[in-house]
Amino acid sequence: MNKGCNQCELPILNCICNKLPKVCTRAKFWILSSVRELKRPSNTARLLKLANPDSTEIFLWERTKEPDQLIEYINMEQYKTFILFPTENGDFDKSDMELKIEDKIPAFIILDGTWKEARKIFRKSDFLKDLPNITIRPSCSSKYDLRRGVTQGNLCTIEAAIEIIRMNQEIQTASIIEGYYNIFIKSYKAGISEYLFKDHF
Repeated sequence: MNKGCNQCELPILNCICNKLPKVCTRAKFWILSSVRELKRPSNTARLLKLANPDSTEIFLWERTKEPDQLIEYINMEQYKTFILFPTENGDFDKSDMELKIEDKIPAFIILDGTWKEARKIFRKSDFLKDLPNITIRPSCSSKYDLRRGVTQGNLCTIEAAIEIIRMNQEIQTASIIEGYYNIFIKSYKAGISEYLFKDHF
């Protein structure tokens, strides 16, 4: 697709920024993403940041440079930090932890990208190794079908965040974000259809 809106990244004709909700979740979401992933128009971490700006931050993962601000957050006493990462194929032996509301602010690090990319980020980031792991058991199947080779059953970044928000008993907020995500999916596909039509006629 051609470059479009600077915020939602959709073509101007399909821009959904006028439908953008603004929410503020109790939980914090810290997205750790590669440059490659952030540049993809189909990236959904950007949507979460747009809809939940005060509780979502995106940090760039680089092989030779640690995200100092994220590490500082992890070490702050006010947060109870978890890493969201699927425990597929027995790669990780940490137990799932039940999310409980407590005095500390729950914070979730989501590794943004494909399974292969997320695994690489985890393996090469020592500052993540001692964090408790949360594994989501989705309440419904993923709607994300904007890329080839997506592993069936895996949630995209914003879907994972929506599940966590529900776990944190913010049901209405989760529904609001999910509604915006649904609009994004439809608009993205419409943009692709328009591009292919113009390319062939």
